[in-house]
Amino acid sequence: MAGVAVAVVAAGLLMLLLPSQTGPGTDTATRGAQGPEHGAGGNSHVGVLVHNVEKACQTPRTPFCALSLAHSPFRPYNTANSAGRVWHHDLLQATCTVANGITVTDENHKHTSIWIRITHHKEQLWLPGIRVHPDHLTQLTTVLPTCSP
Repeated sequence: MAGVAVAVVAAGLLMLLLPSQTGPGTDTATRGAQGPEHGAGGNSHVGVLVHNVEKACQTPRTPFCALSLAHSPFRPYNTANSAGRVWHHDLLQATCTVANGITVTDENHKHTSIWIRITHHKEQLWLPGIRVHPDHLTQLTTVLPTCSP
């Protein structure tokens, strides 16, 4: 029974990573393979789940457990660049990625310079790739276009 539950959860998470239609005339075959101009223009969105590696912060929605979004992936990931807060398992809409942002290290000492542009409260902000489950980050960088400068 536990194996079935795991399979259902895994299938659900993969469905979240599939591109969603946000504009007329966008078909399933092209949404995941659109060029950077389509992703930057908002015609392609992919659901992304926020991941907090700290087990103690995967349930409470407290200020202590909040993860920051950023104004820019090219500035240090600190309070001066903080643009909003999200928590473990929040669902965000991603439009594109950059691979050469500031490197961010998580609480388990893993790091990446990949950042994901997301829509949060109608603003275009940035989620460090380290705040996405590693398996999902690999899929996102395959499905999403590279952000234009």
